[in-house]
Amino acid sequence: MRNLEGKKLLVITGAAEEVAIVKAAKEMGLYVVCCDGHTDWKQSPAKAIADEAWDINYKNTEEIVEKCREIGIDGVIAGYSEFRVAAAARIAKAIGTPFYATEEQIDITRDKKLFKELCIKHNVPVPRDYSYVRGDALARKDIKYPVIVKPTDRGGRKGITICNNENELEPAIVFAVSESINGEVIIEEYIKGIELASVYTIAEGRVSLSCLNDKYVCDSDDMSMLCNLVITPSKFYAEYVRTVDLGMRELLTDIGIRNGVASVQCIANESGVRVFEISLRLNGNNDYTIIRKNNDIDYMKMMIHYSITGSMGDDLDKDNPQFKKIYCTLVVHLKSGIIKEFEYSWLKDKEGIESVELLKVPGSKVIMNGTNSSKSMMIKMSGKTLQEIIELLNFTQENIDVYDADGNSMLISPFDARRLL
Repeated sequence: MRNLEGKKLLVITGAAEEVAIVKAAKEMGLYVVCCDGHTDWKQSPAKAIADEAWDINYKNTEEIVEKCREIGIDGVIAGYSEFRVAAAARIAKAIGTPFYATEEQIDITRDKKLFKELCIKHNVPVPRDYSYVRGDALARKDIKYPVIVKPTDRGGRKGITICNNENELEPAIVFAVSESINGEVIIEEYIKGIELASVYTIAEGRVSLSCLNDKYVCDSDDMSMLCNLVITPSKFYAEYVRTVDLGMRELLTDIGIRNGVASVQCIANESGVRVFEISLRLNGNNDYTIIRKNNDIDYMKMMIHYSITGSMGDDLDKDNPQFKKIYCTLVVHLKSGIIKEFEYSWLKDKEGIESVELLKVPGSKVIMNGTNSSKSMMIKMSGKTLQEIIELLNFTQENIDVYDADGNSMLISPFDARRLL
């Protein structure tokens, strides 16, 4: 990669997730500016560690473009939201700096119906969906329950309902429409199984399947749609490569993606793997931290490098998502309240604990609404065997806590490590 010392990078939003981008950019010698509409930096902790911060809503493109020109921004990046990534693409285009995807490409991947059509075109297996017009009794009769109802254009688990019978369908549609930007929903068969997440790194048209994870949802009924645990490598790796990988590579080429990162969401069980979603952005699990240890691909720094230079910088010679060790991420969700204190001191010198990442800060307000906004920590660990991972998980959950102002624990029920067996 080129020497970027002194170049200026604009990071759209200063949320806790973007702390990782700021740290990586600073390691590369960049001057980092964070931008979002929060004036309370407890809601935007990345601003506190940036070299400069602007309290401007990322939707105010013209105002941000003017500021970029004023101080000489050399590149723009955004991470963990399609809306922020689209805003970054607009800003980068306006100031004439590189961006790995166009708004049109981002819109294609945000539209679940259009993405599903592309999957079918490229022989990528997908869940069955149902056409439904409100008030159409015949269409209702064709639906086989359970089904999952969701907006066509939202991520982060927003607007999603699982329906077990016809009586639950109409309220679910109303809810999904209320959360949708374009007012459209998709109704699909609900497949029970383990979620998978694959990560593709792309450089000058070369595509690497860099990682494939198994994802387990929370045991708590209130949070049953949210990811609680991620295991790498996936037990479904061979099946994914056999039935999904080639078609997904062709799909990425079809929509013109030549650089960047794509994250693909799937569901898997004994009947196979089904793909249901894709995003052209950094994913919330920060998989680059383990990918770079196993195949030397650091897509975080590659994306930053591209934002400044128009080149991902590294040759993708390695395509090895089957790692030598087992890696695990515990995602810690919280009940509603205001955080006073984190307790995780026992983890600091524990062998096998790779990192502890705080996604909130003392003073942060948490609302338990069934979305990823309740995430407070990500704890990464590794072991040679599944039994080692189970022991680390149990130790971790016995030795962490998050307290509110009254000294009450805000943790939801712990993940049952026996599920991994």
